[in-house]
Amino acid sequence: MRLKELLAQVGFHELLPYLKKHDPEHINNMYAFREAYDILRNMEPAKDFEGKIFVEWHGGEFEGEEKWIGVGPMHDCTWEEDLAKEIVVADDVHLTDAEIAMHCLWEITYWGFSPAERQETWQKKFGPKVLTNRYEVALDKLEESIWRHQTPHRLRSRGRQGERCVRIEFPIRWNFDRKNRSKRKREFRQDKRKEYLRKMAKRENLVRMLSAEGSSFSRSDVEFLLNVQYGRQYDYRSVTPNVDTRLDYIIESMARYQQLDLSRYNSAVIFLQYPLGKPLDELSLASFKQGVSEWLGYTDIRFGSIGVETETSDVNVTLLLNKCIE
Repeated sequence: MRLKELLAQVGFHELLPYLKKHDPEHINNMYAFREAYDILRNMEPAKDFEGKIFVEWHGGEFEGEEKWIGVGPMHDCTWEEDLAKEIVVADDVHLTDAEIAMHCLWEITYWGFSPAERQETWQKKFGPKVLTNRYEVALDKLEESIWRHQTPHRLRSRGRQGERCVRIEFPIRWNFDRKNRSKRKREFRQDKRKEYLRKMAKRENLVRMLSAEGSSFSRSDVEFLLNVQYGRQYDYRSVTPNVDTRLDYIIESMARYQQLDLSRYNSAVIFLQYPLGKPLDELSLASFKQGVSEWLGYTDIRFGSIGVETETSDVNVTLLLNKCIE
């Protein structure tokens, strides 16, 4: 049986209990797995492609080591090619189709919950570094300074085109206790500075995205996000061929496939990106705003939107839950 055939036979609601048990740390992101599952079910497998996905036990070779189910390979090709692969289950593996589908879904989403998100992850991880705001520039300069002046020569090298990289040759045992007080304090200050710059860089990029040209938000509307006490971001996609139910799909993702503690926050920003070729009608948009407002229960909720040029009919929604300093 090919992966495409397995996914066609098993509904997401059937594998969801196994997924929650297998990956309890992402209980707030079950909607992302649902979106990925629907993308895969709507996607055609690659033609004339041959490959296999092996479902087998791993681990248990050493005393006290637990065994686990591994499925793969699934990182060596596209999602379309993974869908065309034949599933080969080892003789000593006794799982239901829903459990096998869950393991395949969990594995294929390792780098991202869509082909585009996986490509974006690879670009950030392995592509050339692109600095987009002053916080990213400051962070890069700080890391460059640490690399130049504090990293031992034997542990560093240069990558392509002079890009710095750190190479740690194992086994190496650092005796941090032998560092003097001033060096420990310096490292502590540097770590706090890097943490601050990373946080502010993400917030600045977020503000720019929300107030991009054509958005109903101006920068002054969302600039307060730079100074919130803390917050969380969730991104939703309407993976449905029915353009009339796109926002209903996202409401269901929020209310049914998440377990959020909404009491930790006191305000929210909801930003919709819709295709210019297939815009949202006023009735469904009003119903969406009312449903989200009732679900959140906050008095401070700001809605914004922007039309984008895209070949798909999907609507993307960004939800920002914020704890604002009173």
